[in-house]
Amino acid sequence: MIRLTDYDSERLGDLIGALPVAPQGWTQAAQELPQARMGIDHLIARAEADAEFRARVVADLESALAAEGLEPSPPNVAALRERLPRQ
Repeated sequence: MIRLTDYDSERLGDLIGALPVAPQGWTQAAQELPQARMGIDHLIARAEADAEFRARVVADLESALAAEGLEPSPPNVAALRERLPRQ
């Protein structure tokens, strides 16, 4: 097991502080990710419970995301498509 000493913790802090600022897109994506996951979870739960709703979602993924208040971005569309029940 490796143990960090106080000096090691300070050095680590210095190194982290020297890193460049994250790109704005990364920061924005990190802030939006929890809402997107919850929205997609909600759509999936409804699609699993209601075959008619599932058919509407499958027919137009972008509109389903937008109706849920989510950006129909390529990553959100791909996440929804990947998690939809196959039937």
